[in-house]
Amino acid sequence: MFLDLVFQPVLDAAGEQTAIFVAGHNVTDDKRNATLRTAHNRVLELAIGDSPLETTLGELIRIVETTSRTDVLGSILLLDADGKHLRHGAAPTLPKAYSEAIDGAEIGPCAGSCGTAAFTAEPVFVSDIETDPLWADFKQVALPHGLRACWSTPILTRGRKVLGTFAMYHREPREPTIRDLMLVDLVTQTAALVIDRERAQAALRSIATMTHSSSSS
Repeated sequence: MFLDLVFQPVLDAAGEQTAIFVAGHNVTDDKRNATLRTAHNRVLELAIGDSPLETTLGELIRIVETTSRTDVLGSILLLDADGKHLRHGAAPTLPKAYSEAIDGAEIGPCAGSCGTAAFTAEPVFVSDIETDPLWADFKQVALPHGLRACWSTPILTRGRKVLGTFAMYHREPREPTIRDLMLVDLVTQTAALVIDRERAQAALRSIATMTHSSSSS
């Protein structure tokens, strides 16, 4: 917690100090918001500087992990070109074995949090992986790694095309708070810009390569 404090002497009619007045103002959220803005700008700098997509998305996830009040583990999955499978995007703190296990998972109406969110293009908040029916076929993958809750939000273009998902995992069952949802909005909107830009750049590079090959032949 961060506090701004003011200490002021209290004087009587004769000018003698009789007490001290103390006033405190909680500026914790102001500090967090400043950290959030700095980290967000760093992510945009990485994207503009053409850093690897996983590096940029990893920095975006760390914004959540360092500013959240809970021990959250973030993950971004990217929708494959076939529109049916989710591929690893970034997950700097998730157990590596778990990230590898879900890489290539098929989306569907009852496919855990991320697979369902990508399929429906709607957020899916699972507060208890062990008991939620969406995880019936997948909980044996998550529970051994100590993952008990997973909230997944689709990453969408302005035209509501699904680019991937952003997930927040927790090691205990819990519901999202208002602050959690604010962080989700920030991450998904920024991730959409970053992923869209990366794919546009890749398309331009592909066109340039094809044009070069054509002119060379």
